[in-house]
Amino acid sequence: MKLLRYFEFKNLINHIKTEKHSMRRRFVLYIITVITVFLALLLLLLNLFGVLNPTDRELSDILDTQLATYSEKIENDIDKTAAYAISFSEQLEADIQKYMLQNNLTFEDLKDNPDAIDKLQGELYNTVYLNMQMAPSSGAFYILNTTVNSKSETPLCSGIYLKYVNLYSENTANKQFTLYRGTLATGKNNDLLFHSGWQIECKTDFFENSDSFFANNTRYVLSSVKEIPETWESARYVFVPIHDVKKNIIGVCGFEINNLYFQLAQKPTDDSLGHVVYGLLNTEKGEISGQFTSSSYYVSEYEDAPLKVSEKNDFSLFDFGADTCIGKTKKIRLGNNVFDASVMITQAQYNKYIQEGRRNIALILLVITVSAIAACMFLSKKYVSPILRKIEQIKTSQNFGDDQTKIKEIDDLFAFLREKDNQYEAQLEVLEESKHVAEEEATKAKAAYERALKEYELVKCEIEQLSEKRENNIVLEEYEYFLCNLSTLTASEYRIYELYLQGKNGKQIAEIVGIKENTLKFHNKNIYSKLGISSRKQLLKFAALKQQQDRKGEINQ
Repeated sequence: MKLLRYFEFKNLINHIKTEKHSMRRRFVLYIITVITVFLALLLLLLNLFGVLNPTDRELSDILDTQLATYSEKIENDIDKTAAYAISFSEQLEADIQKYMLQNNLTFEDLKDNPDAIDKLQGELYNTVYLNMQMAPSSGAFYILNTTVNSKSETPLCSGIYLKYVNLYSENTANKQFTLYRGTLATGKNNDLLFHSGWQIECKTDFFENSDSFFANNTRYVLSSVKEIPETWESARYVFVPIHDVKKNIIGVCGFEINNLYFQLAQKPTDDSLGHVVYGLLNTEKGEISGQFTSSSYYVSEYEDAPLKVSEKNDFSLFDFGADTCIGKTKKIRLGNNVFDASVMITQAQYNKYIQEGRRNIALILLVITVSAIAACMFLSKKYVSPILRKIEQIKTSQNFGDDQTKIKEIDDLFAFLREKDNQYEAQLEVLEESKHVAEEEATKAKAAYERALKEYELVKCEIEQLSEKRENNIVLEEYEYFLCNLSTLTASEYRIYELYLQGKNGKQIAEIVGIKENTLKFHNKNIYSKLGISSRKQLLKFAALKQQQDRKGEINQ
């Protein structure tokens, strides 16, 4: 079927090429063809430079610009929070060392000592509170590697965790607290409301991995997204170590950045694409977690259906299960870990941009096509129609007279045709004269041919008569003896016999056969003896007669 369609299409093209068309139709066809080729080249160039698809080029450029701005901002914000965390740690180290000296205690003396831990928390509360007010965060904490109950089945650590009730902007000044981890006395002394999930101590595995966290002189660590125990919230933590006087790690402190605070602090400022979502992603054990500037997207390391990120052309695809986004990602280093800063829009927004781009291109093509058709009609009316009218006038006059069409090219054309017409008439006269001369020469040649044919027949008869005479001059007994004894020749002798018939001389035959001339003479003697002849002349004479008789026999057959 494909082959048949190919030939049908090919025949159609050939028919279009060979079919006659009017000047107007051919003109319009050529103009449309030129415009079509031009449009094809234009579309190719527009597609090559990304103009045809704003989603693939313009949208990519906009997302790249926003991603660069956002990446720089998130790096600066985290570095700023880390600087506060480092200062926070230094203050806590000084306060803890001061408390130990005043009470003549060592850090090991705090274990299973509720009174000492309670007093230490009371001394450190203001430091936690003031740093929380200053730092760009949603909460602050410190955790020491000690406990009031070392015999607990679940390892616990003493510390304070403060968290704001609600956030309405990234400015965290004068907010109320909703979450508190710490001793009862410290909470009451500072008029804190106790959360339903309040706990005296905190659960953490930090101290099991503290050496690896802060290897290679790492100053701070930004954690992955983790769920806050006993709450519905998730958060990241910027934390730094707390050291004793011997530079041993005895605790950790830092700030919380929950999802709500991240949304407020990192909300996009460029609304050229409509609703754009920023994200900060990280991968642990093959699972992706992250924070986003939209509450519609929530991914933590405990999600049953984790986020999936893949690459497609120049974009990244973010599959949240219920929704899909398209955007860009960029690797950034925060602390000692690598994260993915991301900028994305929804699949619906992306499709909208594609449709808008296609509509714009379709509109442009429509305008160009309509303009091209209008231009063809104008050119046809302006130039082709007058020419056709003049041609019709000339056709009705049935000659190339001297009438002027006032169109230079047409007038020149018919002047040229008149000149050619005159030339053709002159050439026709010459050809007619040449024809008569050629006919006379042909008649003469025919007569000469007939005379030559008669002469040939006469000569042929004479040759046949001479042949018969020559045949009569030959002694029949000797010729018959020659014929009968040809079969007695050996292979070598018959080879030499054939070479004589071919017109070779003795020297040539000796060279061809590869024998000496004396040997050849010996063979000649044997040939002559067997065939009953006395010379090579007689040999050739008998051989020629035999060949002539052989030919006659073939003709008669």
